Amino acid sequence: MKTRNFITGIIAIIAFASCEGSDSRCGGSNSKKAESSGEITRSGETQSDKPLNISIYLDLSDRLKRDLTPSQKDRDLAIVGHIADNFRKQTVGQKILQSKNNIKVFFYPAPNSSDIATLAEDLCIDITKFNGVEKRVVLDGDANQGKPSLKERFNKNLSAIYDKTLEANQWPGCDIWDFFSNKNVDTQCIREGFRNILIILTDGYLFDEKHKVQDGNAYSYVTPATLKNPNASLIVKRTGLENLEVRILEVNPTDINHRDQLVSVLENWLKGMGVKDENITVSETSLPTNTQTVIESFLNK
Repeated sequence: MKTRNFITGIIAIIAFASCEGSDSRCGGSNSKKAESSGEITRSGETQSDKPLNISIYLDLSDRLKRDLTPSQKDRDLAIVGHIADNFRKQTVGQKILQSKNNIKVFFYPAPNSSDIATLAEDLCIDITKFNGVEKRVVLDGDANQGKPSLKERFNKNLSAIYDKTLEANQWPGCDIWDFFSNKNVDTQCIREGFRNILIILTDGYLFDEKHKVQDGNAYSYVTPATLKNPNASLIVKRTGLENLEVRILEVNPTDINHRDQLVSVLENWLKGMGVKDENITVSETSLPTNTQTVIESFLNK
C-alpha cells in the first residue's frame, strides 16, 4: 500500500511540473497573450477593473448657432445623456458600495456667468462622497424625495446652460489648446489608478484671442484660415499624457473639404503629447444614434 501511494505521489508531481511548463495544456497561453497585448497591467489589473474618471469638456462657442437638424444643443444633450446612462450601468451592481467612479462636466475658459457656474457645479458626481443607499439615489433618483436621476439632472442643467449661453449671444471661444498646453488637463482630468477619459464636444476649431501663437506652419489655434495651409499643425508644448483617453466628438468644419485635414491636425497633436493611438477618437458630427455607437465603442472596451 505504501509503495502504491508513493508511486501515485510521484505521478502527481510529474503531472504538475508538466502543467507548469506547458501553456497550451494548462491555460497559460491565454494569460501570456493577455499580458503581451497590454490587456493586463503588471499588477494584474485590467482597464475594466479600474474606476472610471470621466470628464466632459463642452465647447460653448458659436458652434451652438450652427444651422443643424437636430440642433447642436440637442445633439450634445443626447451624447451626454448616453454617457450618463453608460456611467450608471458601470457603477450599479454588486460593487456599487465600493465604487470610486466619478463624472463631471466643465468648460474652459469658464463662461462669465454665475448662473452657469452654479448649474455646472451640480454636474460633478463623485460616488465616493455618498454613503449606502445615497449612491443608488444619485444614479436612479427618488420620486418620493423629488430627486432626479443622474441622466435627468444632467439633461435639465445642461439644457439651461445652453439656453443661457444662446441668450447671451457672447462667444469667447474654446481654448482647448491652452487647456492641454498649460497642464490644466492634468489636474482636472487625470487621477492615478483610474481609467481617465476626457470627452470633448467641439466642432474642432480651437481658438482664444489671449493665446495666439504661430511658429512657422504650427499654430496654437485651428481656424478655417489655418486649414487653408496644407502643412498646418498645432504646436506641441508638452508630453506625458499616456494615462489619458481623449475622445473628440461633433467635429464639424465649415468647409467639408477641410474635414480630413482637421481630423489629422487634432490626432497628430494628441499623439505628440503622448496620448496613445488606441486612446484617440476624433469623430465628425452625426445623428445622435450614430454617435452613440461611437461612444459605446470606447466606453465599453
